[in-house]
Amino acid sequence: MKISWGTKIAILYASFLGLVITMVMMSMHQKFDLVSEDYYKQELAYQSKIDEMKNANALSATVEHCFSSNQLELQFQPELRDKKVNGSILFFRPSDSSKDFETTIKLDELGKQKIELSKLSKGMYKMQISWKAENTPYYSEETIVVP
Repeated sequence: MKISWGTKIAILYASFLGLVITMVMMSMHQKFDLVSEDYYKQELAYQSKIDEMKNANALSATVEHCFSSNQLELQFQPELRDKKVNGSILFFRPSDSSKDFETTIKLDELGKQKIELSKLSKGMYKMQISWKAENTPYYSEETIVVP
């Protein structure tokens, strides 16, 4: 049995239409996370973040991090040891907002902060550190990969 060219075109058109409908249905069920719910509000206040980054870059060193067997250790700048430091550390997971983690800064006498790795999942995070020392705001951001 031979199929006419008109039937072949109809089969091709129906196949294409089926593919498009399938792709639309799949995209409607896809989960996506926004960077933040108030993205535009944060964008308007970004100049203050730039100023805080300049303050952090003016310090003698950056916030260093290293992984031990079960902890992430952050070493803050030496000139902050004698000052009262308060702020927060946000571990932002771009791929899944349910794995974001935030903690307050509690430095020991050596200017170190230790965070248990059990609180973080393996993978990539953007570590956003925002702190104040003697009313001077600082901000640092770094990409880390939790082993």
